[in-house]
Amino acid sequence: AHTDYGSITLLFQDNVGGLEVRNKRGAWVPASPQAGCVLVNIGDLLMRWTNDVYVSTLHRVLNPTDPNMLTRDRYSAAFFCHPDKQATIECIDVCRGASGPRYAPVNAFDYLLERLKATY
Repeated sequence: AHTDYGSITLLFQDNVGGLEVRNKRGAWVPASPQAGCVLVNIGDLLMRWTNDVYVSTLHRVLNPTDPNMLTRDRYSAAFFCHPDKQATIECIDVCRGASGPRYAPVNAFDYLLERLKATY
């Protein structure tokens, strides 16, 4: 399971399914494909920008449980939306709350590089 690094991910998926997201209670919930719809995931940078008002989506992909889908290939296409590489990501004023920002400002490109280095 993982979260996405950027601000928003747009996911176009076929009807095979298998994608699950974790809800606030910690339970895994199927993100069943809907014809003509795009799934939108909140990424880690948007979470930082909004001071956790919007939380990044922990997700995973499992093999389908429907026997009719087990022999089908699963296809999806993700479009990762990431801020301009010179952008400074810091808490949006309306999201500061009484305790202030939870995250220090970070350069969008440096943040992405650090996350990629940690992954690979």
